[in-house]
Amino acid sequence: MQYGLDAKPDTPPQIARIASAGVRILAAFLLALAAGNPSSAQDARNPVKIGVLAKRSPERCLEKWGPTAEYLTRVIPGHLFTIVPLGFDEYEGAVAREEVDFILVGSSYYVGLELNYGVNRLVTLKNLRLGKPCIILAGVIFRRADCSDIAHLSDLKGKTFMAVDDASLGGWMAAWRTMKGHGIDPHHDFADLQFGGSLDAVVYAVRDGKADAGTVRTDTLERMAMEDKIRLEDFRVVHKRDQNGFPFQASTHFYPEWPLAKVKHTSDGLAKKVTIALLGMSTDDAAAKAARCAGWTIPLNYQSVHECLKELRVGPYKDYGKITLADTVRQYWPWVTTAVVLLAGMAVTLASALRLLRQRKRAEETLRKAKETAEAGKQDLKAVNIELEKTVEAAERAKADMERMNAMMMGREERVLEMKQEVNTLLAELGMANKYQHV
Repeated sequence: MQYGLDAKPDTPPQIARIASAGVRILAAFLLALAAGNPSSAQDARNPVKIGVLAKRSPERCLEKWGPTAEYLTRVIPGHLFTIVPLGFDEYEGAVAREEVDFILVGSSYYVGLELNYGVNRLVTLKNLRLGKPCIILAGVIFRRADCSDIAHLSDLKGKTFMAVDDASLGGWMAAWRTMKGHGIDPHHDFADLQFGGSLDAVVYAVRDGKADAGTVRTDTLERMAMEDKIRLEDFRVVHKRDQNGFPFQASTHFYPEWPLAKVKHTSDGLAKKVTIALLGMSTDDAAAKAARCAGWTIPLNYQSVHECLKELRVGPYKDYGKITLADTVRQYWPWVTTAVVLLAGMAVTLASALRLLRQRKRAEETLRKAKETAEAGKQDLKAVNIELEKTVEAAERAKADMERMNAMMMGREERVLEMKQEVNTLLAELGMANKYQHV
């Protein structure tokens, strides 16, 4: 029975087996058609690399997924599939440099590759958990059974908490999102937040009292109990929730399992062959047993993972909501261009206006100085006119004086002549000669 977002636990086993067999028969038929295609001969032993995120070690990765590469080589003629183990700091570069043709990573890592490099999911893993096929996962928040002061999510405030890794979807981010939705900020509301590095380490830390509560991915508690590492009755799940009969305890939203995706440069034809081959893989196949899975199913919708990372602003969404100049230009470039042109025009107009204003001020200053000079000249001319009038008046007075003097002189001269005449007359009467000859 398969448990997932669309799984129906009440499906009769006979119908499920018939449907599964039908899918495998159809896949085998389509593969046979693909193998008969003449173009396949041109791809003889064409190397195909599948990059796989190595959660533990490259050796364990090859042991787990090597048989899947052998399976694909066997059922898809003309191609040689190999597994390329990739570390957490390697998988993105391998995709960016097109060093692998397909990529198998966790769901939270996949959405980053999808956004940044255009990878496209082909199938979703049917994980085998305690003998049960699951295509979804979640996080489980738990405490010790005797820690009765933690009954609800709100009770986690002020407590110590441990998760697996800050980049783990099931081991941290799923729980973080759920707590955030209930008004809890783990980075500020917890007395201490630690990361154990592994699922088992987190469970042991809570059991041993090193942390008041913790979170791991679903099935961890059940698996450790079956391995006799813990007793389930020693723990209690906080904020328990169910999803379509999901067989494990959970506390958070549910998210799809790991997808296998094609890298952008990989041909659609090859991707189609790989998809058909993996959908046709049976649970009993050696490749499925080595991978501890129940095969593969059609690709699920990973929007829930996008929403989780977007809400937490981590991974490819770490800058989500931040408006940068580059984002503004990309989104509104027509408006930005228009605004730049308008601003440039306004700048030119303003510069011209300022230049004209300066010219006007200079002209006004010149005119003011000219007026001042003219006014000064006018005052000087007025003063000159006054002095001139005074000079004219003085000249006229002098002229009048001279005229009076001339008149007086003329009168005196006439009198002198009259007196000379009178003297000459008198002398003539006396019989004497004239004294004045020129009278």
